[in-house]
Amino acid sequence: MNLIGWFDQLGSWVWGLEMMLVFLAVGLYLSVRTGFIQFSKAGVIFRETIGAIRERALGGDGQISPYQATMIALGATLGSGNIIGVTSAILLGGPGAIFWMWMAALVGMATKFAEATLAVHFRQRFADGSVSGGPMYYISRGLGLPWLGGIFAILAAIAAFGIGNVTQVSALSGALYENAGIPPVWTGLFVAVVVAFVLAGGVVRIAKFAQLLVPFMVVLYLLAALAALVLHAGNLIPAFLSIFSSAFSVHAGVAGGVGFTIQQMIKAGVGRGIFSNEAGLGSAPIAHAQAQVDHPVRQGFWGVVEVFVDTIVVNTFTALVVLSAASWSKGGLPEDVLYGSFGVLGAGLRIMPLVLALFVFTTVVSWAFYGEESAVFLLGEGIRWPYRLAYIVMAFVGGLGSFGTLVKISDTMNGLMAVPNLIALVVLGGLVAKLTRGFFSGEPWRPPR
Repeated sequence: MNLIGWFDQLGSWVWGLEMMLVFLAVGLYLSVRTGFIQFSKAGVIFRETIGAIRERALGGDGQISPYQATMIALGATLGSGNIIGVTSAILLGGPGAIFWMWMAALVGMATKFAEATLAVHFRQRFADGSVSGGPMYYISRGLGLPWLGGIFAILAAIAAFGIGNVTQVSALSGALYENAGIPPVWTGLFVAVVVAFVLAGGVVRIAKFAQLLVPFMVVLYLLAALAALVLHAGNLIPAFLSIFSSAFSVHAGVAGGVGFTIQQMIKAGVGRGIFSNEAGLGSAPIAHAQAQVDHPVRQGFWGVVEVFVDTIVVNTFTALVVLSAASWSKGGLPEDVLYGSFGVLGAGLRIMPLVLALFVFTTVVSWAFYGEESAVFLLGEGIRWPYRLAYIVMAFVGGLGSFGTLVKISDTMNGLMAVPNLIALVVLGGLVAKLTRGFFSGEPWRPPR
């Protein structure tokens, strides 16, 4: 078996149904350990996050606010997968896939809560007030296994080039060429220049970039989706009900004679949920670790909100637009089905490439930070600029083609990141529960030395 065949086989395992069930099981475990905090403390979570967005920081180490850290994390999770990927999930698993995507998100909220909490608790503090954190640190310091933390960092540093860079830029350049006639070379060059400018300012500039762009692109996309839903209003309720009626059907039939098994629906839906909000993969904690916050649990609340916005809000709007348009049941390429669903807006074909461009920009920048922090964990501060330069070059090159081999490798690396991360989350689940109890009982937080 050649190298690509080996990665294909490994990738089929890390993104297979059995691994999906492991993600769900870990999320359920952490939900139990935290008293289903995503539901039982929903009011507190809302007040501490959305209700306090304007608060700059809450004391402690770090250079950016909890809100800014979350915008970096959302910038990474909100990518082409939220629009094209959700459409693919429906084509592969039918309306029922969306139900299983929701289930993955609901337990994934507890997973992301634990990840963000541990990231702040175990982050490394430096004399200048800056910090660095993420799974590589809570694996190394929390489990006492620096070699396993190093494996995670290697996987993340490599995966960033594909899943967070080439895949995104390639999708954008293809969409802009098809719909606006813009040559791919210009798309790649423009993305590379923007990424270079943002990365040059470090985490502070990345945070400001995400804080400005992420809310704007979410609102723009939701407005476009709402407009499409108004025009599809007659099909909206049947589309919504089809999500539930199809979720448990042994062979859910739909228009056009297409059918989907429960296994197909679960794999498509759970996979889209995990791949979209990244709960359990370990990428977002690298951003959450940067928050200037006085207790890890406060940032954990933002982890819950991140999953809610990404999957429950954005992905659901995409699903309802595609399902209510009804053209999905005829099959076809995900891009064609998506653009056709929004095309009734008249301006839809111009709106969607713009939205996709915004999603891509934030994903590429946020993943650059993830990869850079992982590389620094492995090789020290001297690797920052070489890594940035390599990442910028790949952003340009990504506009010129799909680079299937690199994408396959990075997809596999992205999935493998979850293995050491999920192990740490299970082992440190008791600590997460202890920190949560301490927060609500008013106990002061003492970071480990």
